Amino acid sequence: MISTQKIAAEILRVVEEEGISAKEALSRYAKFDYKIRSSIHAYVFETLKRLNTIDFILSKCLHKDINEINPFIRNILRIGVYEMKYKGVHPALATDSAVRIAKERGRRFANLVNAVLRRVEEIDVDKEIERLRGIKKLALKYFHPEWFVKYLIDLLGYDEAIKLMEANLRNQPIYVRVNELKTSIESVIRYLEENNVEVEKTFLDEVFRVLSYERHPASLEWHSKGYYVIQDLASCFVAHVLNPEHGDRILDLAAAPGIKTSHIAMLMQNEGKIVSVDNSKERVERMKNKLKVLGVKNVEIHLADGCKFSFKADKALVDPPCSSTGTLNMHPNVKWSFDYNKFKATVKVQRKMLENALRNADVVVYSTCSIMFEENEENVSSVSSKLVSVKNPFSFGIKEFRGKRFKAWRRVIRTFPHKHNCSGFFIAKLIAF
Repeated sequence: MISTQKIAAEILRVVEEEGISAKEALSRYAKFDYKIRSSIHAYVFETLKRLNTIDFILSKCLHKDINEINPFIRNILRIGVYEMKYKGVHPALATDSAVRIAKERGRRFANLVNAVLRRVEEIDVDKEIERLRGIKKLALKYFHPEWFVKYLIDLLGYDEAIKLMEANLRNQPIYVRVNELKTSIESVIRYLEENNVEVEKTFLDEVFRVLSYERHPASLEWHSKGYYVIQDLASCFVAHVLNPEHGDRILDLAAAPGIKTSHIAMLMQNEGKIVSVDNSKERVERMKNKLKVLGVKNVEIHLADGCKFSFKADKALVDPPCSSTGTLNMHPNVKWSFDYNKFKATVKVQRKMLENALRNADVVVYSTCSIMFEENEENVSSVSSKLVSVKNPFSFGIKEFRGKRFKAWRRVIRTFPHKHNCSGFFIAKLIAF
């Protein structure tokens, strides 16, 4: 019998030690059947979402720093706490399961796990958190790092910050974008219904929200054949803001893995030309394979630096690497791996890429899956360009943040998980001077 907790602990160890995303670590275990993968996925993501509070609970029950414990055993303990305090598993069962797994690594590890989890059983988490004050209390109550809690309150105000953090704990909404290069909207809807996937329309004709399913639509055959993709609603809207036309020459910087590229190609009906650029050889290879599956034929791919690459285009998309702070329900490990120095370096790269796009195209769309002011309003206000108002079905930008004003806040688009049932995105359309 396969122990999903054991595999989940190993994946959590890999995420922690290698600094990769949970999604990437999970892909190494794709050999298991759908139900087992779903269980592993739940353990990994639900534990990661609550990591700071789980470690806070463990700190009350350990006689040493948690980081001094064997990494695998540390994550078995975390899963045990998640089961006991948040999943509703009876404490005796959660402890027994964790002890059996730890025993495979040695009797002393089993004894440690048994002793710690028995102490955890006695902890009243709510009472322990209520004893705290201020930002620390909010961080543990809503499962976010203290710096992020402060940031959100300054950005959105107290009430909105709480709602966003609560939304980050919920499962990511699933959206299906029909790939009309290979099939019709009607055919995909019929196929999904036949496979017991219930969907509803969105304001984009080719995009549907998944309401319920027996099997995740990403695990069905038509997804692997490229008849549809799983893509967030806000992400899908980016290509519509760009508004590519059949004969356009499009420059797509930081294009891999190519999902937005394929959407642009679809809106162009495979006519015109898209030049896609990315500086990662591995990601470029994955993009080539993905675009082939999706039937995209009008894309020319370059392994190059998006800050320097030159191609005279009608329109350009800049969707650069970012903090991913708008997708914390999908990438919870980002909460615990944020590095401010790396963040500052990323902002500089984003700005250089945006400046390069404006040198090469008359119209530029800039987007991130970030809620950070520095990556969004501050970046677009730093370049020589004019912001263009576009039809906005979501929210406007931020007027002011920590003393910095943004006058063109009504000309940019923001989406938020707690308001729009999608990832947190920023989208702006610019015209070069």
